[in-house]
Amino acid sequence: MKKGLRLWGVLTLVFTIVLLIVTSILYGLVLIQNSTFIRSNEEHLLLSVGKQLAIDPQVTTALEEGRSNDQLEAYTNEVTQIHGLDFVVVMDMQAIRLTHPDETQIGKHFEGGDEVTALEGKEHVSVSEGTLGRSLRGFVPVYSLTESQKQIGVVALGIRMQSLSALVKSSREGYLLALALSITIAAFVATGLAYYLKRQLHNLEPKEISRLFEERNAMLEETKDAVIVLDLNQQINLANIAANELYQKNSGQNDSLVGKHLQDLILQTNAVDLERNVEQLYRQNGQDFLFSSAPINVDQKRIGWIVFLRNATESLFVMDQLANTTAYASALQSQSHEFMNKLHVIYGLADLKAYDELKIYLDDILTPEKEFSHRLSFLVQNPQVAGFLIGERQKFFERKIHLMIEISPEIPANSQEAETKSLIDLYRYIHHVLLQLTTIEDLRIEIHHEAGLLTTTYTIQLTTTDQQQLQDSFHSNYFQQMLKDYQAEFLIEEQPNFVVLQLQTHYHGVIK
Repeated sequence: MKKGLRLWGVLTLVFTIVLLIVTSILYGLVLIQNSTFIRSNEEHLLLSVGKQLAIDPQVTTALEEGRSNDQLEAYTNEVTQIHGLDFVVVMDMQAIRLTHPDETQIGKHFEGGDEVTALEGKEHVSVSEGTLGRSLRGFVPVYSLTESQKQIGVVALGIRMQSLSALVKSSREGYLLALALSITIAAFVATGLAYYLKRQLHNLEPKEISRLFEERNAMLEETKDAVIVLDLNQQINLANIAANELYQKNSGQNDSLVGKHLQDLILQTNAVDLERNVEQLYRQNGQDFLFSSAPINVDQKRIGWIVFLRNATESLFVMDQLANTTAYASALQSQSHEFMNKLHVIYGLADLKAYDELKIYLDDILTPEKEFSHRLSFLVQNPQVAGFLIGERQKFFERKIHLMIEISPEIPANSQEAETKSLIDLYRYIHHVLLQLTTIEDLRIEIHHEAGLLTTTYTIQLTTTDQQQLQDSFHSNYFQQMLKDYQAEFLIEEQPNFVVLQLQTHYHGVIK
């Protein structure tokens, strides 16, 4: 695939061309203005010198006498040299020259035809062809010194167009140097600016930028997690489809999140911490979320955050399954030796034909599990709660934690699914926290139902360090919000060597 110009080259070329065009236009306008200015100055000079000569006694005397003389000729030539003119001609009312740079032209008629206006008493400037070639001419009437209203002749002054062009050309040399210097500086500035812009774009080409932009949009829009970008004022600058849908679902509005505050999406902003770069459990409107954020830095300067909000139900389920699988694998490894020992005992009793002892031994092994399941089926008439407690007992058993559950009186069935769900959710969180503690060996759970309330009491032997960890877990914003949503109460009572946890929830049921 053939590659086009790189961004650096394109920017340099474009900037250079633009600067060349602008500079050339400016240079042309300056030259035009300079030419006009020089011609205007020359016209003003011609008329000014002409007026000065028109009142000079040598000129008026020669015109009144109607003849030229050497003094007048020398005087006009001197004026011509002083002011850089090409000719100064004094003519009478018949346009007969009394002076001329070429002595052979003295006494002859003035050529060009543009002297007529001056012979009529009007000064003016014109361009015409004469004996010295095409020239810029100025004409000033000359009046008698004794009779002010009597015109006695005309003074004509001129500069050839070649001389005028040479004057304009010489003035352009300074501008030409300035133009060359400007173009050189412009080229360096364009190159530097192109390099700076390329650095700002992280040395990416336009196609690469376009591709990254499309990929980023696709990644943000198609992800199922809510993703938003915040500025330093916690104002939302960018939100994907999932974030807008979550906002519209919670608020009932159909507008976009962009431009709104973080609090419009996360109602309790004090329950999360943008500075903690870890996943945080967050609960809102009865829904669990995993909140995580990361700072956005540009040139080592903080400009905002990117926030991810993920539905925690599936994630917590997967985490729970993973923890159970890990615990199960560990339990299998640790119980394999015990299992082999039991098999050896059974094999030995069977080989010795001690069948009565074998029956007693098997009863001792199987009775605890049968007794627990049998008692639970009578004491807990809610099958969801009973199944959960059986599973939890197995989970603690795999962690080598002796769990004892006491229920009094029996727990009735409950037609309100919300109360059953809230109870299991609270149990699951508490048990998850307890399973994180490695020093627990015995756990006692007492469940008491009375007057529409279910009180669950946990008694645990714990060290001081584990007690502090327990306090931190149960004082988290997530758990406190869960208690608030489910209208439950939770108390922690710490003793030197053990901790008592008490959970009280609403549970309305009728014993069948």
